[in-house]
Amino acid sequence: MADIIHRVNKYIAKQKRTVNNKFRLGYHMMPPCGWMNDPNGLVRFGGRYHLYYQYNPFDTHTGTMYWGHFISDDLISYEDAGVAIAPKEEYESIFSGGAIEDGGAITALYTLHYEQGDFQKEEVYKAVSADGTRFSDEVCAFDNNRLPANLSRTDFRDPCPVKIGSKYYVFLGGKDVLLNRGVIIVLGGRSLDRLEYEFYLGPYPELGDMGECPSYFKVNGKDVIIASGCHVHERDNDFMNINASVFIVGKIDFEKGKMAVDFIKEIDKGDTFYAPQFVRGTDEPIMIGWLEMWNKPYPTRDMGHGWVGAFSVPRRLEYRDGDIFQHPVDGLKKYHSEVKDGEVPVCSDITFNFEGEGRVEIIGDNGKVVITNNGNVCLDTRLTNNSYGSIRRTNGSYENCTVRVLLDTSSIETFVDGGREVISSRIYIEGNYRIALDGKISGLKINEIRRKI
Repeated sequence: MADIIHRVNKYIAKQKRTVNNKFRLGYHMMPPCGWMNDPNGLVRFGGRYHLYYQYNPFDTHTGTMYWGHFISDDLISYEDAGVAIAPKEEYESIFSGGAIEDGGAITALYTLHYEQGDFQKEEVYKAVSADGTRFSDEVCAFDNNRLPANLSRTDFRDPCPVKIGSKYYVFLGGKDVLLNRGVIIVLGGRSLDRLEYEFYLGPYPELGDMGECPSYFKVNGKDVIIASGCHVHERDNDFMNINASVFIVGKIDFEKGKMAVDFIKEIDKGDTFYAPQFVRGTDEPIMIGWLEMWNKPYPTRDMGHGWVGAFSVPRRLEYRDGDIFQHPVDGLKKYHSEVKDGEVPVCSDITFNFEGEGRVEIIGDNGKVVITNNGNVCLDTRLTNNSYGSIRRTNGSYENCTVRVLLDTSSIETFVDGGREVISSRIYIEGNYRIALDGKISGLKINEIRRKI
């Protein structure tokens, strides 16, 4: 694998010089070139964060997939560390998975995806790294034939390990083939070298016909699984994107293999958030998602800019008042520089209060973003250039609420009512920005975000 990775990284070093930087993000992690999707193997190890991701450096489409690699000290500034895990054989790809510190090394569990013609298989593989950069000892960690007959042996992916007490559990996405419904499969073992089937959770309609990318964390005493689903049916104001990501909140009985679910809630109401995963190796429940979505246009591809995809801003989760709240990680604040003259930098952290009906416009030379409160808080990105946007709204009605907007060169993440609901999208507006307010709005504050390069 080392020779393959060396050749790929040599290609990346050359190809990234050809990328068009016009809409490159200022403080979100993104690939140096090519295609990025799911976050993978997010883990704090040796005092630094190692953040892997689904990566095809050779095209702005999916294809043969690798694990790309970022290294960060604070989850905001980062360095690109090239490709960490690569397929060895033709027709193989390294699909999604997770990582954990184990015995003074990083153990990564990933999906080895094999596809040729109509034949497909997905297996759980394990690899180990002493430094987070070079992986070896790749072995199959589970025999798919041990799954119950109603669970797919071919759609079986995205292993995410966690250690609870003295035992390891591995959460995977799966499908009940008899019902054609998405489930979450749980493996277990006293070590990650020998995994056994334990149980599955679901099916849940919120996971559509295939569960993907499950990740587990204990949040303020609640068991929280974040997971994604394919072909989820639209329901009122939920699941507008075909695919969706949700919080599953409740209490898991690992001995009985059951979960008492309090509620299931869509994570992000926008058109740009998928496949989130928790960061392991930290006491805080921090989640990072793919700041894109399947089945939509990708403007930087269409414009020939040579790259697609980004991570969301890392979000810290909090359970209180019977709900889950999302907050941008506190580390973002150290890159703040307060703006006092009314300008709106392209990279900004903006807060304001709706005290009733109101309208906020962030206006560029050839488009604008509109945030309104009129029954629900709405984010309208349809008036950005190239007409790639959408209009999305919160489920809740908020007569009085705080709104925090993270604005970047080609993205916007909108946190409503202290992070009770979030709406994210991508934007492609040129020129300098200005802000216009109308209605019952107070407390406007703008901070520029200047990330270290």
